[in-house]
Amino acid sequence: MGSLKLIFFVICLYFFTTVTYSGEPGTDENKLNANIMNNQKIVDKKEDKEQKFSDTNFKTPKNPIDAIFLQPFGKVIDPRFARILGDCLPAKKGYSCKIVTPKKKSTHFNKYFYYLNSSKAVYGVVAFSDYRVGNTEQCRSLIKEWNEYFKHFDFETKTKEDNLDQLILYTKAIKPSEVYMSCYPESYRDVKSYFSLKLFVHEN
Repeated sequence: MGSLKLIFFVICLYFFTTVTYSGEPGTDENKLNANIMNNQKIVDKKEDKEQKFSDTNFKTPKNPIDAIFLQPFGKVIDPRFARILGDCLPAKKGYSCKIVTPKKKSTHFNKYFYYLNSSKAVYGVVAFSDYRVGNTEQCRSLIKEWNEYFKHFDFETKTKEDNLDQLILYTKAIKPSEVYMSCYPESYRDVKSYFSLKLFVHEN
């Protein structure tokens, strides 16, 4: 009877941890889910000694990304989840850009720009750090973390395997979108970055 309860517990815990993927890297939610995954590994090792299961392999569905830092794309900035600090330079004429502080932010960045279309809906997010992020290896490890996070979504990799300093992803899904991450110093419009994440959803 005790072994049946253990089996049921393992299946429930495995289902929970695989279906609910972790939050954006550098957030408290991500750390919590990492601890859950570590605990799951310990339970799995114990269970493997007793019996192996072939029917508990649940896969996380891969969907187009529709929100980041709690901000849905195609929607106006929700004041519950982001505080507007000022204006930044828009990417297109007739569009706008807002400097914000998201309620859910990552320790990897200290600046957040939300790019808005003519309807004031968010179509792009640029999160970046305008101070140096340790050494090259540390920056590469951050890119690896984000790469793992984006594997939960319907993206294809455009980055060459030997390029560890950048991450370029794209999707041709219902909402075509692209992700660009870089460890290189950048300066364009009013963005001055040493480590950045850019996510844009193309409008129809």
